[in-house]
Amino acid sequence: MCSNKKIIQFFKYQAILTLIVIMTGSCKKFLEEVPTGNMTDQTVFTTAQEGAALVIGPYRSLASWTGGADDWGNYLPATLEYPTGKAYTSDTHVQIWKYQTNQISGDMLGNFNNQWNNWYQGVRDCNFSIAKIPGITEWSDADIQKAMAEVRTLRAWYYFCLVRYFGDVPLTTTVVSTLDSVQLPRTSLKQIYDEVIIPDLEFAVNSPLADARSTNGRVTKHVARAILADVYLTCAGYPYQEVATAPEKNWCVDGSWSASTYPVNSASAKDFLKKAQTNLNVLYGAYTLGSYDDLHDPGKNNVGEAVFQAQYLSGVTNNSIIAASLPGLSHVSMFGDEYGTFIPSTPYFKSYDPADKRIQDRQMFYFSDTKSTKYDPSQGPADKFGMAYLYKFYDQSAIKVTGQSGLNWSFYRYADILLMLTEVNWTLRSLGEAVSDDDMIKGINLVRARALLPAYRATDINLLAIMSERAYELVFENKMLWDQRRTRMCLVDGEGQFAAIESFFGHRPVDFSFEFGPMNLLAPVSGTEIINNAQCLQNFGYLPKQSGQ
Repeated sequence: MCSNKKIIQFFKYQAILTLIVIMTGSCKKFLEEVPTGNMTDQTVFTTAQEGAALVIGPYRSLASWTGGADDWGNYLPATLEYPTGKAYTSDTHVQIWKYQTNQISGDMLGNFNNQWNNWYQGVRDCNFSIAKIPGITEWSDADIQKAMAEVRTLRAWYYFCLVRYFGDVPLTTTVVSTLDSVQLPRTSLKQIYDEVIIPDLEFAVNSPLADARSTNGRVTKHVARAILADVYLTCAGYPYQEVATAPEKNWCVDGSWSASTYPVNSASAKDFLKKAQTNLNVLYGAYTLGSYDDLHDPGKNNVGEAVFQAQYLSGVTNNSIIAASLPGLSHVSMFGDEYGTFIPSTPYFKSYDPADKRIQDRQMFYFSDTKSTKYDPSQGPADKFGMAYLYKFYDQSAIKVTGQSGLNWSFYRYADILLMLTEVNWTLRSLGEAVSDDDMIKGINLVRARALLPAYRATDINLLAIMSERAYELVFENKMLWDQRRTRMCLVDGEGQFAAIESFFGHRPVDFSFEFGPMNLLAPVSGTEIINNAQCLQNFGYLPKQSGQ
């Protein structure tokens, strides 16, 4: 675990860069006020300390991942699970019923505005730093290359989030200097992958960055490789491969999606998969799978199977999802509120094998707890829960002592790497490439061994097996939505196993009143972006629409 001193320094540099960006930025509020400082976007930064701030600053948006979405109990990680059809909440504030009845819109609470703003804040921070880092005269050329690699990795990450969620988005790679410069039409998601996301990550992988794990939340080559492998795997599927068949079409606005065959058999898909395989092979064996307790222990932040995490420090920058994952109003914690809004559905839970260690009490789930001293000094038993709740986010100290959590959020951990490796190898073999049996099964069987499940043979591996294992292991780590969209396939809940995997088109989750269609492959564009950017059109099927659309 990184020391608190280093973490505090990390946040200090973030604060310095935030101040720099605010003073040199061009948001509407700033332009309407009389500037109080002498900095402009032309200010030159030259010292090593300024360089450090320029590198650290773009990390600030990562911590927003577990932030709120503008209503009681509504947190952003939950908004990435509700559309999958595998989430539950009894609380009405989060408006899950709008997902279940296909009535979401771009101005629904903060679900889409906040994601859009957070990720674009990250993009703007990165663009600013990329423009200024070459001017740091106290650094060597190698130092500048490492700094650029770190920041370009972060920019790729933010754009990767944007295009997976919204599809085509406005593209900017320079410092925003006027309001007119942010009046931009949406750029093809394929172009953003080809011209920004992939080049930024490939630059990092070929940079002087250490080809080692991250021990403090900072980007290393391992982090860049993990993201790049995911990007390649995504580009080998949808929507990239469908857009590539007719790049001139306005896919997102017209909603003309129809392809659903996975894997996609194309030359570019095979090329992407081979590149993903190369990066995943570097990561294979570089990490270990610990116990499930490690997943909710802040003492295991940035160690063990952690590959890339958002950084939190109790009392400074807190992980907000912990209280949302608790049973609602259960009195088991020291938090001011217990929301019960981040819960896997019961049909999802029942799809686990009863022998799976992950569903045994206090592994990844739990079924009862004691009251906190806030409500009962003797900590007697709380009422037995009516369903399974996530123990993988159970930060013991935060829940029972402080009411503040410094548990990191994992964007990538080793189990995810292993399962991606199995999918890549299975997909390549399915497309006629030579892959050994051992390479097919080695990743998924390490994950299953920890769950005390029998090993698979190569003949057992198929898309249902792979996606099922991802659903079991990565439950509520914000992976399923991306998996559904890139494969255009959805798991069907069952008893003791997922009953089937079927096309995204026509899939109807339990408790949903409609079947998934083309519009459900993307989220609605932020309502505030539609208002503020006259050139940005709304995605097919959603409101609010652009004037004249």
